[in-house]
Amino acid sequence: MPFIIDQKICAACGSCVGNCPNRAIVMRGDRYVITEMCCDCGVCIEYCSTNAIKKGPTRAEFDNRKVASALREKLSLNRHIAAMKFADKAPDGVPDEKGPQFWCAICGDIFDGEGSPLFFRGVASSCGGSKNIGIGSAIATREDFETAINASVVGEGNLYASKELLAKNRNLFPRYSKVYGGVVIGSLEQVSRPDIILFPINGHQMSMVSTAYSFDTAELIMGYAGKSTCLMSITIPFVENKPIFTCGDHGGRTFMRLKDEEILVCFPYRLVPGLVKNLDRTVYAQK
Repeated sequence: MPFIIDQKICAACGSCVGNCPNRAIVMRGDRYVITEMCCDCGVCIEYCSTNAIKKGPTRAEFDNRKVASALREKLSLNRHIAAMKFADKAPDGVPDEKGPQFWCAICGDIFDGEGSPLFFRGVASSCGGSKNIGIGSAIATREDFETAINASVVGEGNLYASKELLAKNRNLFPRYSKVYGGVVIGSLEQVSRPDIILFPINGHQMSMVSTAYSFDTAELIMGYAGKSTCLMSITIPFVENKPIFTCGDHGGRTFMRLKDEEILVCFPYRLVPGLVKNLDRTVYAQK
């Protein structure tokens, strides 16, 4: 594991547990231990009063190609893994998406093995869902906005009975600390150290993923339904560093080209190395 606790000098105060962003430190018996969900961030070291936490014999594996290959092999994924990295401007060599486009449609292309990384900004978005992934949206007149809302979002045959319900649903999810200039969206192999990854899986694969995630720490993967795919899939992994799964909504499923049996799982990237390691340690890895 990346970091270890020297039990001879550990005071068992629990400060490392409360401050670990990955929730990777747990109590076993009468001692605290650091699990495979550690990502080498070193935050715990800053909170240890007795200098009991040291670097371990291994490092978390953040080689994107290795991680992507391992996930696809261990989970028998038939589709590709999308990665998202937030930034205030496009990285060198990554072109702007000119739009109009849906972020979820770009993910759909990636899931199908198509396209190269793009920098997606709110002004290029075809819908207001870009606000729900923390990058703002294109500006419209009130009349145009009302027309779009009434045509596809609010009212009979749409997603919500009223605009009040649309606002209420948004308030169920956390807020972003800032509005980013945009987000790089590409395959995991092509986006260096992304913030989050997304990929479609079936029920069996979801059970494999959740068992591996819970194996060392007993942490759960929560699921969300009833809101837009953008809000349900991105906010919690990015803002709270917790994985989620969701069935998505009508638009998100359509543009991502999700099959009937598929659900969407979204992971903070810093948790993925531990997930990959633990996939070999659960009941599903037994021959």
